[in-house]
Amino acid sequence: MKRILVLAYLRNNVGDDLFINQLANRYPDTQFYVRVINKQYIEPFKHNLNIVEVNVKEETFEHIDMEQYDACIYMGGSIFMEGGKVYNLDEDCVQFIKDCKKNSKPFYYISCNYGPYQTEKYFELSKQAFINCTDICFRDLYSYQLFKDIKTVRYAPDLVFSYPIEKSIIGEGTIGISLIDLEIRDDIKVKEQEYISFLSKNIKRYIAQGKKIYLFSFCQYEGDENMVDKLKCVLTKEFEEQNIQVVQYHKNIESFLQKYSKMEYMICQRFHSIILSYICKQKFYVISYSKKINNILEDLKIANSYMGFQEIKEDKILDLKDFNEVDETKLNKIRKDAEKQFEAVDRYLKG
Repeated sequence: MKRILVLAYLRNNVGDDLFINQLANRYPDTQFYVRVINKQYIEPFKHNLNIVEVNVKEETFEHIDMEQYDACIYMGGSIFMEGGKVYNLDEDCVQFIKDCKKNSKPFYYISCNYGPYQTEKYFELSKQAFINCTDICFRDLYSYQLFKDIKTVRYAPDLVFSYPIEKSIIGEGTIGISLIDLEIRDDIKVKEQEYISFLSKNIKRYIAQGKKIYLFSFCQYEGDENMVDKLKCVLTKEFEEQNIQVVQYHKNIESFLQKYSKMEYMICQRFHSIILSYICKQKFYVISYSKKINNILEDLKIANSYMGFQEIKEDKILDLKDFNEVDETKLNKIRKDAEKQFEAVDRYLKG
């Protein structure tokens, strides 16, 4: 049985936890050693018998003993932000990857995007890392185009597009909203009051139309539930009358997905809420807070209409007739293409 070290951004965040779950389920005969700084972050995988918890004090490349493992997989989305904190790409990272190559230990990056970055030094370090890793599969064409001349670099749609979700029976008249906390995002936090007013006005309008509202928190650590609390302050009556329900992701992946898949409509702000809504064939509308979201929408052409956070106005109404519908032919192709994220690891683990 192969012993694989797994690096990831683990904070009980739906998207990243889906990555790990897919990895463990795809290769049941492989033992995955997942590094975590907090025991609670491994709890979503307690039913995966091939996942082993490795407790660490810091999420860096220092003090990793690869003698214990056959290979290393780093799964994550926005893992190449200059100045990042979790297994950041720096001199230690490049040296670690070089050491893996020297000692015939494969190193894989899966389902990631590149940037934002500010310096040429960081960009050059990145090239050194990618040249020496076994395979890196980006999830957007922007990142791929930056490094396409490196033979280890590939592109495929985000891994979650291939997640084998069991779709529930749609709850007619249900509208879900995946929230984000603007306080931790410097470029858009000035929009917070306008954002809250915009959401509350639209929610009241939907309730008046007889709709049932569900607020989805994808990650408590990143403040999604802070935004729930702020909305409660301006929608007290609607919460008291139970016209609004809150769905929190607290370590049970399948329970969260079951509730998510019941939505007839979704207002997507989280990156992976877009993907989940697409594979659940929901009517959806995207409010983009970052370039990584714009890139996926432009690459795959899955949304005819969406808007950025800078376009949010208190009196802007999202009409349900403007929500996007899923093209099933396109969905089937994207799901198949997303499987290619595992292409190199398949060759290694499945032979």
